[in-house]
Amino acid sequence: MDPRTSAGQMLAEYRDEIMQVVQDLIRMPSRNMPPGGEEQACQEYLAEYLRRSGLTADLYEPDQAPGMVEHPAYWPGRDYRNRPNLHSRLPGRGGGRSLLLSGHIDTVALGDNVWTHPPFAAEIHDGKLFGLGAIDMKGAMGAMAVLFKAIAQKGVPLRGNLSYECVVDEEEGGVNATIAGRLRYGAVDGALIPEGTDLKIYPAARGALISDFIFRSTKGTWLDVGKSAEKTADAVKQMGIFLTHIDELSAIRRQHPTHPLYTSYPDPVPVQVTKVYAGGWGSQVPIAVPPEGRIELIIQTLPGETREAVYREMTDWLEGVIARHEDAFLTRPEIRYRIRWMAPTAIEPNHPLVTTMADSARQVLASDPQVLGAPFACDMFALHQIFNIPGIIFGPTGAHAHAADEYVDVASLFAFWETLLLFVMDWCGVEG
Repeated sequence: MDPRTSAGQMLAEYRDEIMQVVQDLIRMPSRNMPPGGEEQACQEYLAEYLRRSGLTADLYEPDQAPGMVEHPAYWPGRDYRNRPNLHSRLPGRGGGRSLLLSGHIDTVALGDNVWTHPPFAAEIHDGKLFGLGAIDMKGAMGAMAVLFKAIAQKGVPLRGNLSYECVVDEEEGGVNATIAGRLRYGAVDGALIPEGTDLKIYPAARGALISDFIFRSTKGTWLDVGKSAEKTADAVKQMGIFLTHIDELSAIRRQHPTHPLYTSYPDPVPVQVTKVYAGGWGSQVPIAVPPEGRIELIIQTLPGETREAVYREMTDWLEGVIARHEDAFLTRPEIRYRIRWMAPTAIEPNHPLVTTMADSARQVLASDPQVLGAPFACDMFALHQIFNIPGIIFGPTGAHAHAADEYVDVASLFAFWETLLLFVMDWCGVEG
């Protein structure tokens, strides 16, 4: 029997189980709320699911991995009590390449988004499964767990070792847990991260410098205006000037050469304001000039860029804005970092990991899959740059990650599962 027929038959057998596991995971909140998080229930559910099938399931807190806290890439200030990583390994029969299936179970917080479909109900409408984390990335993580179990249950004779890893604390720039997994279990020949890709193959990922700018007013309220000739600083005025000059920073960023995997994007290096805050709102907040205002700014970067160069570009731009508006900036903005530098990263698009996945996807999709750079930052840089492990991103179709009415397309989830099964068998090798 050819691999495609075998993969299709296995998918038909496990379709209902895939949906059950994914919906169960969505119904269990696992929000990342630094310094803590609520991932434990999902991790224990997956561990028990694997153990019932006779597979190993190691649950461990990331900061307990050997050398984690001492590692130069460790990001301090996170609390990993009751937030375990999960790892399971299916030994191969020898002579093949090892593969790591790695993703995260944590989701972003709900915030004040208004959902039309309940975020923890896992409802299906018009072929879309709605829920917090559906595309980012409980849909793929649940499907991969079923895939891992199915390979073991059906006795698929893989030559190379296959590992399933579900980490915590990837959102909010965590990444410690991804590093901990490799410190605890060592290197592999290849890795796959199932972020949502619309069934495209991403051998690269953007980086991100996420900065908080704090603007401060000097003493005074709106009632004091005109009383004195003394100059004062107004945080809101400073914020307005900052925002009106953001396009200048965007133009500076677009002057750089574009990485080949990002030439198809209209804006390869977006500069985005993602939060603006000053003063509060409502009748319980006094009418006054806010003493402080904040802006969260994300500068997305491309492979080859360094934090030092991007930071210098940003601060030089800011100095130029301040110099043109000295009277408004009697107090200087402060820059703070809650989230680590997410480094941009890439492997070559002709790497065997990419070409093997493309061959597998072609069999399922009946067309050549696109090979692009991911339009987001993620933890893949830790695998590439800290451990020298080649990795790619490949996952199902969906929308509204980090927003209301997040969903994963059910048909694409099944296509992802079947493609991944063919990829695993091809990459690891099958005896006989």
